[in-house]
Formats: sequence, structure tokens, C-alpha cells
Amino acid sequence: MLRTLALGAGALGGAALVSALFLAGLAAKERDNRFCISCHLHEAKFTRFRAAPPADLAGLHQSRKDVRCIDCHGGADRVMRVRVWAVAGVDTLRFLSGAYREPDHMRLPLRPAECRRCHTPILADRGGGDEEGGGSPDSYHAIRDHDSVSIPCVRCHSSHTTDSEARLDFISRARVQPVCRECHATFGH
Repeated sequence: MLRTLALGAGALGGAALVSALFLAGLAAKERDNRFCISCHLHEAKFTRFRAAPPADLAGLHQSRKDVRCIDCHGGADRVMRVRVWAVAGVDTLRFLSGAYREPDHMRLPLRPAECRRCHTPILADRGGGDEEGGGSPDSYHAIRDHDSVSIPCVRCHSSHTTDSEARLDFISRARVQPVCRECHATFGH
């Protein structure tokens, strides 16, 4: 009985050690964008991410503040961080077994909490003009009535797409106008 308990404790300890080493290695590797693109985004999107001048919103973030993939996709809190690591672990096992397939959507979509890590407050003064894209006093974030509207940032701010213009800080009118129409039926008419 004692031997069985000792073997069980040893197995649990070994599993904990292997898990800790895996997570420590993952934490070190995920700070390197090249590690991320080995399975995600691939070279075309990574080239766009590093382009000068920026070609999409992700590239704009990288050019202004040297943002890495993990800075946005790592989770803003401990719960999301664990969820990100769980998905990464499952993906790693699938990759190693030959069953991995590039996802066609994010299993853990970015939440406003991930954006707020850097973008708080969205507008320092509601008069606009700050570097966070506040610009004019009639921009969405400058309008006080929008304070109570709960729309995830990524509904309007798509990072890895090329359907927008640099002069609009890579916000696509085609993406934003339907979101606005959800409350403003006559928007754009």
C-alpha cells in the first residue's frame, strides 16, 4: 500500500514537473513572433504585420509600440491566460500527432479586456486628438451616449484584414456601418 502511494505521488510529481517545464518553455517561446507564425498567420500575414508603412491594424500596433502576437492574444487575466495555454497545449498535441489543422476562426476571440490592457482610457479627453485614434469629437468613442453601448472592440477593429484604409487607422467602413445600423437604422442614408 505504501509503495503504491509512493508511486502515485511520484507520478503526480513527475506530471507536475513536466507540465511546469512545458509551460515555462511555452512562456519563453511565445514571446517570439516567429514561434507563433509557425502554426498561425503564416508568412503573408506576418510580412504584413511587419510592413512599413503598416498594411493593417496589427501592423500599426507593431509599428507604434513594437507589439508582439502574445501581447494581444495571451489573455488579459489569469483565467484567460490559462484558457490560452490549454488551447495551445491541445493544439501542440494535435500538431505532434499529425492531426492539426489551421483554424478558420479564433477559438478564444479577443475580448475588450485584451484591448484595454493598452487602450485605457480610449479617449483621454473626449475632445479627441489623442494617439488612440480618437480624432474628431464626433468619432464613436467621443460620443458620451455610446458609453453604455457594449460592443466588443473587434466588431469594428479587425486586426489582420486589408479591407480598410490607413487614413482611418485601419477601420473599415464596410465592417463598421452594419454595426452602427444595429442602433441607428438610418445611418449612412
